[in-house]
Amino acid sequence: MKYAPINYKTPLLSLLTVSLISACGGGGGGSDPVTPPVQVTPPVSLADYAGEASGISLSSVDSLLQLSFLAHNSLFTTAHINANREGSCINGGIYEQTLTDNDDNSVISAGDQVTVTYRECYLDSLNGSTDGSVRYDVTAFNEQSDYDITIDASSLTVDDNVNLVGSLRVNYQREETQSVMTLSTPTGIDVDIDGDTIISLSNMEIVKREDFAEAQYSVSVDGDIRDEALDGTYSLSQVTPFSGYFDEFPNEGELTISTGGTESVTVEANFVENSPLFDVKYKDDFFSMYWNDAIEGAITGINGQITQNIAEFRSDNFTSVSMLNQNTISNFGLKDSYQLVFSRPVESIVADYGEMSFQSESWPYDEVTASVEINGALVTITPEESLMADSFYGLSSFLVTSTNQQSFSMYVPSVQTRDDIIPVVTSQTHLYRFNDTPTLSAGDTGNNTNGELTYQWQELSDSGVVFETPNAASTTFTVPETADSELTIEVVITSEYGYSVNEKVVLEYVDPFGTILSFDSPEGDFVGGGEQRLFTENEGVFTFISPEDAPHYLSVDYQTDDWWTLDLAAPTDEVLGVGVYEGATRWPFQSPTGPGLDFSGASRGCNRLSGRFEILELSYDESGNVETLAVNFEQNCEETMPTLKGLVRHNSSVPLNQ
Repeated sequence: MKYAPINYKTPLLSLLTVSLISACGGGGGGSDPVTPPVQVTPPVSLADYAGEASGISLSSVDSLLQLSFLAHNSLFTTAHINANREGSCINGGIYEQTLTDNDDNSVISAGDQVTVTYRECYLDSLNGSTDGSVRYDVTAFNEQSDYDITIDASSLTVDDNVNLVGSLRVNYQREETQSVMTLSTPTGIDVDIDGDTIISLSNMEIVKREDFAEAQYSVSVDGDIRDEALDGTYSLSQVTPFSGYFDEFPNEGELTISTGGTESVTVEANFVENSPLFDVKYKDDFFSMYWNDAIEGAITGINGQITQNIAEFRSDNFTSVSMLNQNTISNFGLKDSYQLVFSRPVESIVADYGEMSFQSESWPYDEVTASVEINGALVTITPEESLMADSFYGLSSFLVTSTNQQSFSMYVPSVQTRDDIIPVVTSQTHLYRFNDTPTLSAGDTGNNTNGELTYQWQELSDSGVVFETPNAASTTFTVPETADSELTIEVVITSEYGYSVNEKVVLEYVDPFGTILSFDSPEGDFVGGGEQRLFTENEGVFTFISPEDAPHYLSVDYQTDDWWTLDLAAPTDEVLGVGVYEGATRWPFQSPTGPGLDFSGASRGCNRLSGRFEILELSYDESGNVETLAVNFEQNCEETMPTLKGLVRHNSSVPLNQ
């Protein structure tokens, strides 16, 4: 944390040290200390101190905001996991976070305390190297929108000799396009250098507002500063908030600095001309100072991120400012969004190649189309379907154009999706018809949380589905009589601390008594290629083969652009009929005493396989042709690949799900 002098940049705390020595009579030559003479304390005066008071006041605001940014980045958006954790800082230092969990729910919540201890750890939010610990007392916490905490950084040392002794209360409220961060000093804060108090901040209230749609911030401050160099106290009163575009110097705002007497200093921002400067006025005296000499970027930054290079105000500035949920990059929810803020309102976004999509960076190379919502300078990019848990995804690069026709090429960092909940939702088939009672299950969902999961099943389509047990891990329902189109079912799986994932199941409608071949192939299955397929008479031709001299055998062929074949065989000395056939191996190489099975197509088949099938209905006409058939089958290619499940129905009323 750095404060600024009048004409050149140096830490404010160093400036105050110089001022304090000067106020005490200065120093002598050589290495021996000089004892200052006893002086009568002069009355507080801003006459020759307007620049110093202005720099100290602005730097104090920036520094307290930096401390609040430290809390924001440490706790907010990551409190749902690893409340006790340790890690490396960007310079190789280390930190350790410890939760005092007063409500025993294993996550940060109201009433808890969090202590973070640092060892030679460089922190962007403080722009310095830190040692020691910070304690957070949590009054309220909602990881999605708000928190209320008290920070005690008295045991934290910045840059080897700076301490902020006392407490800072931070209240943060976030809405869709705006946030308000309010800071106060309930016990006051002393700024110490090497154990000596240089300034004391009391009765402070700092309010920072951020408007993501307008790309603008505003900051106001009221409070008192006890300045040891001046041997007095001056008060800060905001006339109009300092405001500007994110990552740019304030282009509006006025602050009054006054003593208990009639003295006052006015600090004003400039609009276009001299926007890197602010003006200081004391009575008839007028001069300018550089913003860079007084602030480091917390005032101008967004969402807990310090501006590294503050820009001059220009109406045609256009660049990327921030990813609002940057702290979730390594813990991205399965339906989370990139929320990007630009320095001016956005007109359009166009992907460099194809359509905007999230693309997994490893097998099975999942690609999920993304929707784009533009709200002024705020752009939200959301996967249209849930991403896979515990996976890395990249987002297409894209070109962003502002409303004043400036362009910016944008690349965003890859994300790693969360593994708190790894949803696994299954259905008997991906089909249904009039007399079905489908069973759906999320019982195999992976749970890496510290508590139980809850479930809520709901229909997203509008067919009147009523679930038998809507809050259970598994449920069933009877298909409404009027249903004749896709049924979209969603289950919301929620942890005890509120994190939830949504997973959808789509059931496709098929006509009763028609002829169909269908399969569900999981990722890793060679024959089905990880797809769900439905073949009907509308797109191809079915052929049923049941040789008269081989009553133990039956095949179903389907010819369209691809050719698919299902071979079924009972043991050689049996007649194929209704029943369950376990332990099937690849037809026609099965043992004479065991059943045979082979499902292949699109030039893909198994060398070896294991599986089972169940014939639910089978009848022949007088000519020996298959009249009705209902069969369900399962196949593991090479005996170890994931299970492909399929079914055939021909002139059959047997349910698809049973």
